[in-house]
Amino acid sequence: QVPEPGHAQCQFARTCNGGDGVWASWVFCSPLNLGVFALFLMLSPVMIVWMVALFRLLGSTAEDYFSPSLEMFSLKLGLPPRFAGVTLLALGNGAADVSATMS
Repeated sequence: QVPEPGHAQCQFARTCNGGDGVWASWVFCSPLNLGVFALFLMLSPVMIVWMVALFRLLGSTAEDYFSPSLEMFSLKLGLPPRFAGVTLLALGNGAADVSATMS
């Protein structure tokens, strides 16, 4: 039972969830009375720029730290680069799951 837009919807957003309210009650309690779609249109460019920045940081971190260590492991084990990428990358990806099940 979601109330109609306006003061009742704002009050519901602040008091639902056992009195805790919703995480972003400002969406429903904005003094500008913008709808969810208008807020989505305003925040989309910011979120797109933020995601591009995060992917660029992830790529540069992987290039600076992960690739050299993967190359060192492949040279020490005598593996060709393509085989090392496939094997050691899969091993590194599954290492957390293996260590969690072993302990």
